[in-house]
This record gives sequence, C-alpha cells and structure tokens, in this order.
Amino acid sequence: MCGIAFTFRPAAATASNDKTSAAPAEWDRLTAAVQSRGPDASNTLSLRVSTDASTELELRFFGSVLHMRGDKVTPQPLVSSAGDVLLWNGEIFDGVEVGEHENDGMKLMERIEEFGPERFLEAIGPVEGPYAFVYFQAAPKRLWYGRDPLGRRSLLSSGPDGQFALALASNAPPPAGDSEREWQEVDCGAIHAYSLATWPIEVSHPAVLLFRPTVVLTGIPSISANPSPVRIRHPQTHETHSYVIRLQLSEQVLILEPAVPMTRKLPPDPVMGQRILDVMRTFISELERAIRARVATVPPVPAPPAARVAVLFSGGLDCTVVAAVLDRVLPRHEAIDLITVAFENPRSLKAREETLQRPPKGPSHRGIRGPRRKTETPAPPPNGIPLLNDESSEDAAQPLGPYDVPDRLTARDAWRDLRELAPNRQWNLVEVDVPYQEMLDHRQHVIDLMKPQNTVMDLSIALAFYFAARGQGHLAAASDEELEAELYTSHARVLLSGLGADELLGGYARHRRAFNQPVGRHEDNVETEQPPSSVFPGQAPGPPAHENWQALIDELQMDLDRLPTRNLGRDDRIIATHGKEARYPFLAGHVVEFLARQPVWYKADMRFVEGVGDKMLLRSVARELGLHKAARRKKRAIHFGARTAKMDLGDGGAKGTDLL
Repeated sequence: MCGIAFTFRPAAATASNDKTSAAPAEWDRLTAAVQSRGPDASNTLSLRVSTDASTELELRFFGSVLHMRGDKVTPQPLVSSAGDVLLWNGEIFDGVEVGEHENDGMKLMERIEEFGPERFLEAIGPVEGPYAFVYFQAAPKRLWYGRDPLGRRSLLSSGPDGQFALALASNAPPPAGDSEREWQEVDCGAIHAYSLATWPIEVSHPAVLLFRPTVVLTGIPSISANPSPVRIRHPQTHETHSYVIRLQLSEQVLILEPAVPMTRKLPPDPVMGQRILDVMRTFISELERAIRARVATVPPVPAPPAARVAVLFSGGLDCTVVAAVLDRVLPRHEAIDLITVAFENPRSLKAREETLQRPPKGPSHRGIRGPRRKTETPAPPPNGIPLLNDESSEDAAQPLGPYDVPDRLTARDAWRDLRELAPNRQWNLVEVDVPYQEMLDHRQHVIDLMKPQNTVMDLSIALAFYFAARGQGHLAAASDEELEAELYTSHARVLLSGLGADELLGGYARHRRAFNQPVGRHEDNVETEQPPSSVFPGQAPGPPAHENWQALIDELQMDLDRLPTRNLGRDDRIIATHGKEARYPFLAGHVVEFLARQPVWYKADMRFVEGVGDKMLLRSVARELGLHKAARRKKRAIHFGARTAKMDLGDGGAKGTDLL
C-alpha cells in the first residue's frame, strides 16, 4: 500500500506569477498528508515536460510505501527504462499473476512495458483488487489515473487553480489559513487521461478512456424470466413434489431443481434444500479463496508471535464469519487480533443513569443488573438455530461500565465462541476504549482525514474506524483469574473487514422495506422476475401483494453501485493514516460475481423475521461453521454499536445527514 501524490503546473510560473509562489509550500503540505500511509519508504521525483506549444510543465510525484508485497521494500515512484513513472497504491489479488516473492507494483510496471504505450488499458484491464494509481507515459506525454471499480483505495483530485493545473492525492491536506483547496473523489466508473502534449486544452475535462463494466444482480438463473414449476410423482413412494426444470447448457444436463420458496405458509425457519446447500458451500469456498489471497503474502511484520492480521470485530455476523474463515486459512501457530472499539458516550451514559434511577414499574422491570451468575443456556431448537438477543452473553448479568456498549458485549460473546471452535489458536480480543476527551482531541484530525465527506454520520463512522485501526487498548481477560487487563497494541498491518455483506446479501432495514412495497396488479408485473409461485390447491398463482422481489433487487443494486462514493474511499483515508490496510473479502471480484448470479431469495428472504431472513445465505454459512449465535444476530450499525453516534448531551435531534 502507498500514499501517493502528484501535481503538475507551468514551470515558468514559479518565477513570474505571484499566485504560484505558495506552490512549494502547498506541495509540502500535500506530501505530509499522505506520508503516514507508508512509513517504510518515501521518495519524490520531479520532471520537466515540454508541450506542443513549447510550454514547460513541472511534474512532481511522491510515494510513501507500506511494505506489503515482495521480500523487500520497493520504494516509489517506479520508473521504467523508457522514463515512464508509476505511483501504485494497490494490491493485485487476481487477473495478473504475481509470485509470492514478487512486488505487484513492479510486476504491473513490467506488464505495461511489455504491452507498449498504445495498449495501456489492455495491460491493466484484468487487474482485480483494491487500487489507485497515477501513471505517466513519457513518449506520448500522456497522464493516466484512476481507481478500482469499487473505489477500495482513495484518490482525490483538485484543480486547476492558481497553484496547480492538477493535483491528485490519497489524502487531502488540512486547510491552511482562510483559503481551502476543493477536493473531490476521482470517479471509479472510468480510467482518466490527460494529453500533456496538448495542454491546456484537456486540463478542465480529462478524457475518459475506459468505462468500467457494472456488476448486475440477477433474480433467477433460468431460461425463462418466470419459470413455472411442475408436479412430478415419485414412481415408488407415489409422493408428489414441485420442481423447476432448468437446462444447464454448459454440462448439457437436465436438472430438476426444487422450487423454493414454494408456499406462503412458511416454516419457522428457511428450508435448506440441496440446491441452496450447494450454493452455501460454494460461497464458503469463494470466501475462503478471497481471504487466503488477502493474507497469504503479508510479510511477517510485526515479527511472530505478534499477529500480522487483525479483524475489525464487533461480534456481528459478518466479521465473525470472516474470523472463522480466516482461522481455516492462516497457519495454526499464528495469532489473530480481534479489534473491538467502544466509546465513552456522555449522552448514552446519562440516559442509562436516568433509566436505572426510575422506580420499578412491575415484575418486568429491568433495572440494575445484579451480581454475576451462571445461567443455563436454553437448548437450541430442532433446526439448530438458537435464539439470541443482541446483548445476551455472560456479561449480561454484570453491571454495565462506560465501555460495555452493544458491540463490546457481542464481541466478547463471539470471541468465546471462536475460542471454543478453534482452541489451539491464539485469539486476542483487543478492547479499544476511547474516553470522551480523547475523542475530542482527535476529532478535528479525523474530520480532515475523511474529507471531502462531511456529514455527522461520516464522522461517527470515521471515529470508530480511526481508533480501531490505531489498535491501542487492552486484552480481554480469558478467565476470571485475570484481575488486571494487559495493555496491548495491535501492530497488524492488514485489517480484514466484513464490509460488503449487507450490500450484497440484504442486511439493511431498507432492504426489508423495499421487499414489503406493494407489487401492484399482476398484469403490471409480467416482466418482473419473481420466485416460483405456489401451486398448492386452493392458492392462486402470482406473487402476494407485499412480496416485491424486484424492489429488493433494485435496492441491492443501488447499494452496490454507490459503494465507492459512500464508504470505501473515506474508510481507506481513515485507516491508512495509521500505516494499516483494510481488506474486504466480501468485495473480492469473484465473490461479488458469484453472489450476483444467485437467486435473490437464496441471499435474503424477507418473509422471515429480522435475524433470519436478512442475509439468509450468510446466516446458513455461520451455522455451517458452527457459529450458531452469530447466525441469529441482527444488523447493528457501527456508530450505534460502538456508541459514536450523538455523543454530546445536546445531540438528541441531530441527523446523520446533517453537515458538520
């Protein structure tokens, strides 16, 4: 991973134009803003380029490197024998073969040289992974820049103005004085290019050279848009069952696929037919492949026995599954840090105190919790899915301290489950406690890091990631005999995140609201993909009035389309400032494509209650891995779970969309 910065401007302007006299200072501020992203090496390169009109342009490149690939640190910028320059802030996980001991930036540079200047887009097209880059081709005097289609790495642009014709950087510098440069996220929908030879013709509107293909979610993987189930009688038992006939052309076989869901009279939990079991197990394989690729080449920094990989851990469904699959691919002798963050929230603490001081209202009153006591865990129901309240754990019998926020309680609970499933693994639950005053001390720095995002919700989420990535806390006690908490700082450079699961598998409340929208008249929805309708006697065909599968698909598609602008660039800027790199297994290209091909009701069936139907496929994965409690946990946003939302006493009426 890198922190990268690039600018260009007319070289002669330095001596003749007072407006550009501040440019060197501005460059220093720009490089300082990205320096912390790469603590292992940094370098600056300056070039002079003549335009067709004989104007001298000054180009400056800066890269700060976090060593993540190869046997040794590879400083940037990378310069080819032809004078081409590459700033590469990324990881290649698929599409281009990179050996275990090779640096992916160097490998990409060699590939671009091999393909030649005119085939640049062809050279980088197959690359799959998080990246942002700036590439200058010396011979045609062409500048290229862009981000991966999901925007997993930050790249901001600014200009032109009196100082620079164009500025590109991983992070924006904090404002200096009254004037502040305007920055915006580089669009992920295309690779952008400037012809510096013809400057300034293209400076205001860079050419868009390559439009990205979009991932389109599907509803039913079948020949017809709305296949009709057929009734088939078993020749021996004479039982009659409903099937969808699907021709699998690639294997030239005819498949009788059970038509699920088939009836509006639902069982209490989803029926796991053979087809969805196969999908679930393939999903585990795809997720395992993604996680293995994201940890296999991480250098041993820090040195053993310290953990080189950590998980951003709330104890929720997504991150607990990531941790369990990580256990399957990481060597058994390596420790894994599970980082859980909690904030001292004066507003929440005051509300809790007022609640506890109220007189009991009856037998159901839940006041101050008494001394710790062991309680029997109810036996799971026959289907193997135990019921679990969001905050149920052994800690539920304890008086709550200022950092016993919802995410902390579920993190402890899930940590115990992981230790039982993999007792030979060293699981470090790193409890990061953030006092209110410490949050205030870092608040403005976090606001500067997350720009151009600038809402109350952005800040709430960014604060949680900032302190979690810093990793300074203490280890949770593994037994009652440990009286004092052991101070601990996680130095793991790779932080795995479960982000993407909600967007791909239907984890948000608005996904359920979309599903419950009225469908309208049946004749108005003939072209809409719907699951097979019921064929039981006495039931009319066609979808019920409030089972709007197409609206659910549309909502999921919208989430996938706007991931780059809502989440990932901001999170990268926040996390990378600590010299850490976030990696997202659910957003691996092959995982996204696999899930996009599955029927929507395999992924989420909102006819089932919250905690069952949402992210249904991932919940079945959790049960398969032995995580029965996590399989029932409901979605909880990080800013509510960690208590970063509405921290001040007067924030009760604040909205997440309010500008700072």
